Amino acid sequence: MARIREFIQGDREVKPPQSEVDAYVQEVRDAEGNLFVYLYNYRQGGPRPGDSPTQSIHFDARAVREFKKLLEDAFGPL
Repeated sequence: MARIREFIQGDREVKPPQSEVDAYVQEVRDAEGNLFVYLYNYRQGGPRPGDSPTQSIHFDARAVREFKKLLEDAFGPL
């Protein structure tokens, strides 16, 4: 699990998605009470007993604002 430190414009050749997964999201607070949105998913087909998430990331308020701007730059006002 990682907290987003910075968004950096990528330059890789990326293919469109080849599969679909469900996204799980929940709020979590650290020891100081700071709020994070925790976003995670499991492999295609969903979680099985004992599975750990395939990918996970924590957004704090700053990262959410920056990510929202990136999304609006790409898709228009949300």
